[in-house]
Amino acid sequence: MSESRNIVVVLGNGFDLDLGLKTSYKDFWESEFCPKDYPAPIIRHLNSRWTNDIESVRWYDLENELLNYALNGDKTDLISESEYKYIQENNDFQLINKLRFWGVDDTFRGLFDKGLIKIFNTTIRSATIPYREEYDKSVLSRDKYAFNLIKERLCAYLKSIEKPIPDSNSVAFHMLCAFTKCVEAGNTIDIYTFNYTRLKMRSFSLECMPIHYMHGSCEEGKVIVGTRDGIQMAREYDFLQKVMDDSFMPPDIVSALNNADEVIIFGHSLGENDRQYFEQFFAKQASGDNQFKKDLFIFTRDTDSKENIKRSLGSMIGGRLSSLYSFNRPFIIRTGELEKDRQLFYSFLVNHHTEQYYANEFIGKLLS
Repeated sequence: MSESRNIVVVLGNGFDLDLGLKTSYKDFWESEFCPKDYPAPIIRHLNSRWTNDIESVRWYDLENELLNYALNGDKTDLISESEYKYIQENNDFQLINKLRFWGVDDTFRGLFDKGLIKIFNTTIRSATIPYREEYDKSVLSRDKYAFNLIKERLCAYLKSIEKPIPDSNSVAFHMLCAFTKCVEAGNTIDIYTFNYTRLKMRSFSLECMPIHYMHGSCEEGKVIVGTRDGIQMAREYDFLQKVMDDSFMPPDIVSALNNADEVIIFGHSLGENDRQYFEQFFAKQASGDNQFKKDLFIFTRDTDSKENIKRSLGSMIGGRLSSLYSFNRPFIIRTGELEKDRQLFYSFLVNHHTEQYYANEFIGKLLS
C-alpha cells in the first residue's frame, strides 16, 4: 500500500463475538434481561422457535424470525376466554392458597405450563401472575409492547456486558491494531458498525477513525432492531420494520462503499435484512462495465459461514459470483480456522502497514 487509500470497514456481530463479547442472541435469551415470559404471541413465537436450537441463534436469525412472525406467525392469544376470566378472578393471595391448601386445578396448571403463572420456592411457597395488567390489552398492543421491550432489554443487556479491554488474542483485536498503523501511514479509514456496542478500547485510541453506527448504539440508549422494508406484510405489523423506528436514520454507507479503494467486512452475514445496504455496491462490482476494481477482505468464522457468505453475495448479484471474483480481488479469511488462512492474514497485516516482525508476532499469538 504505497499510496494513500480510502478504506471502508463494515462490522457485524461476528466482530464483537471475536473480541470475546457475549453478544449472540443465545446469550441475551438466556439472561435475566430477556422478556421471554411476557404474554404476547410474538414472544411465544420466538420461544418456540429457539428452545431446542438456541445454540445456533445469531442476531440476524432474530430479525429473520421477526419477519417470519409478521408474515406467517400464529397471532392468536396465548390464553382462552376461560383462562382470561380465571386471571381476573384470582389474585396472588388466592393463588397461594390454592397452591398450599387446595391443590392446583386444571386452569392453574394450564397457565403454569404456559409460563403465565410463576411459582416461587421460598420458605412459604407463593404463586403470582406476572404482567397481570397486560391481559386487558389487545394482542396487537401486546405484540408492539413486547417488541419495544425486547429492544429496551437488549440495550440494557449489552451495556451490562461491555468490557473496555477486549480479547487481545483475537483476530478482531489485531485487525484494529493494524488499522491504527494504517492511519498513521496516511490512509483514511471509516468504520460502519451494525453492532450496538461501543467501539472504544482502552488498549489503543480509535479517535482517528470515524465510527458510524448503522442502527443506533447502547451508548445512545437506543437500538434499532427489525426487518428490512420492501417486503409485503400486514399493515398492522409493519412496525417490525427498521424504517418504522422513529430513530431510523442510517449513515450513507452506500456512497462510502462505492467511493472506497478497499472494503473490509468483519463478522457480517450480508443477510436478507441488511442487503439493501450492499446490493447496489456488489452489483456494480460484478459488472463488466465497472472500471473501479477494489480490494475486498471478508472475515468470517469458519468454512460453513464462508459458504453462506458466498451464497449471500451470489443472491445479491444474480448468481454472478464468478464476475465479482474476476473484476475484483476478494479474499475471505476464516478467523476460527486461522491455520488455513495464516499466510492470507499475514499479508493483510503487512499490507496495512503492520511491520513484518509484529505481523509474525500477531500470527504466533493467534495460533498458540
